[in-house]
Amino acid sequence: MSKTSGQLSPFQTVDRLVALQTALHDSAASSAFIERAMLLQSLGYVGLARIDARHAHRLDPSSPDAMVLFCSLGAARDDPSDTHDIATALLNSPFASSAERRLALVALDPKRMPLLLHQNLALNVRLTLLQRQGDSIALEGIGPDDRVEALGQAGRHGIVALDCHVARPATGSRHLTVLSDGGTAQLINIDAPASPQPLPAPKGRARARLWIVIPLKDGGTILARCLQSVLDNLHRLRGARLILVDDGSELPETQRLLADCAQHPGVSVTRTPETLGFTGAVNHGLRQIGSGPVLLLNSDTWLPRQTLPRLLAHLRAPEVGTVTPLSNNAGSVCLLGPGKAALMPDPAICDRLAAAASRHNRGLTIDLPSGNGFAMLISEPCLRAIGPLSGLYDSGYYEEVDFCLRATLRGWRHVAATDCFVGHAGSVTYGGEKHRLATANYRRLVQRFPEYPALYKRFAALDPLAAPRARLLTATAADWTPEARTDTPPHPGNGRMTLPLPPQGPLVLPLQGEVPSTLRRHRFRLLRLAPTKVLHACGLRLEPGHDLIAEYDAATGLLLIRLGPTGKPLADFACTGASASDLADLETTLLEILARRAEAGGKHAVPV
Repeated sequence: MSKTSGQLSPFQTVDRLVALQTALHDSAASSAFIERAMLLQSLGYVGLARIDARHAHRLDPSSPDAMVLFCSLGAARDDPSDTHDIATALLNSPFASSAERRLALVALDPKRMPLLLHQNLALNVRLTLLQRQGDSIALEGIGPDDRVEALGQAGRHGIVALDCHVARPATGSRHLTVLSDGGTAQLINIDAPASPQPLPAPKGRARARLWIVIPLKDGGTILARCLQSVLDNLHRLRGARLILVDDGSELPETQRLLADCAQHPGVSVTRTPETLGFTGAVNHGLRQIGSGPVLLLNSDTWLPRQTLPRLLAHLRAPEVGTVTPLSNNAGSVCLLGPGKAALMPDPAICDRLAAAASRHNRGLTIDLPSGNGFAMLISEPCLRAIGPLSGLYDSGYYEEVDFCLRATLRGWRHVAATDCFVGHAGSVTYGGEKHRLATANYRRLVQRFPEYPALYKRFAALDPLAAPRARLLTATAADWTPEARTDTPPHPGNGRMTLPLPPQGPLVLPLQGEVPSTLRRHRFRLLRLAPTKVLHACGLRLEPGHDLIAEYDAATGLLLIRLGPTGKPLADFACTGASASDLADLETTLLEILARRAEAGGKHAVPV
């Protein structure tokens, strides 16, 4: 978490709040909302701070920082029941420290005690028992290899928390019993660690020029359209095989669709014994393949013609482990830039983009931090060396990144095939669960590979795919403009606050349009120029506390100071070629205008 507002002066707190509005206008990150909530709390706007803290938790449900902040703000209320669920999630978090989890105790609802929480950790199972003083809850079956420790006690009701770290058996399972008030007994099973199942050797199995594995669970028209494009490509690539992994589809139309697909040469349908999720379904499919490379393909994609041979061509370099095409929605290979997803184009536009990629980027590959599992081609030697996807993640996100990072440690490269494009709808299977799954899995990934965030950040900053992407966008500009896609939930707030004037805060001057570069580079002592769109960012409108507004005329290079958006000009300033002394005079002039308006009783004007 960033520097806390308690370490800042009132002026610095307001100044930082204004600066944060720019960050939130450009990119609404959970960490920025956490910082803004802390600033608002220090300024006395506790209600607005609670809204920001809750929204930070929506954006990143696994963030201990967001949960701690919300619990601390909620605990100040007479009734903490509305924070109980978040406090419970914090206590059960696999990512929070004991100190962070302890802070949740004051936000628990004592009416919902006693409570037992269960968390599967890497080496053991953590059971957390919560009760009020005087309640009865006990755990029977604890052994010498288990560890029991008091987490803490807090709140006026004296809620007590106890952690029991229960060792897993080497084989089979062990049983514990929880006894609570009234003699109610609850049986808990602790299973042995699941041993990873290696991929079977391909000996005796068929060899294919390419294996395509598609995990699916229903999907409606998007699935039908995807399979249509895949079958068309399959028939054009001699020796390719398709394995459809049905992971618990329930709709009759899906069963009919799969039955029809199974009639095509080279297509087989396999069903998982139970719903396994993305990881389990992919690994189930990988155990059905023989020799040859494999393409992992999502069931909500559109595969343009001739994509498969172009992808396969990039495996000629023996050190290449994975190949990923460009897409509208696929992490580091997005057409709009790393992490900037766009809505999926119509199939005809996908085909146009693929044709443009083949024409303008033929044979060109760019190294990636990792591949993307929406359409990731894996060489056979890489797959056999690294094995199946890891089962350590909540299924659906970052498992393929884990695979690629493990492969990187063994010397494999991961490349973007810039001469290929595959459309991707995204979030069809997981829908509203995306944020919870993605944020939790990202934290698990970083625990295993702490170097990954810096690796990806460096790739995004350098953006080596910029030129190949631009060639596709230019080639299709006449017929298609990408529409940015966001899965970020909207901020629910609509708050306002009036900013204090100097010396309590900076002089914030609203600006119509963009800040001219001369002024942007200069660090004023008190003046802060802020575009009007920035002052109303993500659920909070910052009122400047006065009635002045600036307007920049790019044609003349003049900054005009007005009374309100349409009022008469009070002063102007030539930005072109302005010196540091000129800029200091601008600040002085504005402060004098405010002082004169205060003396004359001007609206919202305050003496300086």
